[in-house]
Amino acid sequence: MSWAAKVTLVTGGTRGIGRALCEALVADGARVYACGASPNAASEVPDGVVGFRCDVSDPEDVGRMVTAVSERESGLDLLVNNAGVLGPRTRLEAVSLAQWREVFAVNADGPFLVSRECLGLLRAARGVIVNVSSSVGRRGRAGWGAYACSKHALEGLTEVLADELSKDGVGVISINPGGTATDMRADAFPDEDPATLPTSGEVATVMLRMAAERGGGDVRDRL
Repeated sequence: MSWAAKVTLVTGGTRGIGRALCEALVADGARVYACGASPNAASEVPDGVVGFRCDVSDPEDVGRMVTAVSERESGLDLLVNNAGVLGPRTRLEAVSLAQWREVFAVNADGPFLVSRECLGLLRAARGVIVNVSSSVGRRGRAGWGAYACSKHALEGLTEVLADELSKDGVGVISINPGGTATDMRADAFPDEDPATLPTSGEVATVMLRMAAERGGGDVRDRL
């Protein structure tokens, strides 16, 4: 499936896998919208992308972004909930409530809010939602703190939405991209050689193929 002329929205689209997804979609001829949380996010997206500054954990920000997309488009073929934060890599007993809430706000509340606001557009196009997950969201691992727990919540959100939207023709999948040469990966594994990992562009290509097939699973072996 080509994404040519398809309408797409990528959260966290200014860097890493999200940016690579935007670049691949533009190259394929898609109409691409993307957001980031930084003050200059609207101008930090790749060329050919309509950018927004949007904190995905803020209902008002999300509402403004989706309204802007709906004023231009009658449907949404692909939503990628990619925005995420790592949070403190530590045992849960060392995680403060403020840190816990900050991670969950972006990694769990964000996909919920964006997906909920986009449902009308997604139903109109019989589109697909892709939630970017992690191996630690499928099997918990010591030291991954609130991040692992938030990705477990994302997996649950994916399953519930998939069940609820199956009769509406909307596909909902989660994809664990595995180890990828991104800034977040470098923060998590500072001693790792990024040259040993797939690039964001390589991972984005596989993710878009999986989204087109409305399939799920890992892009490569889990972390």
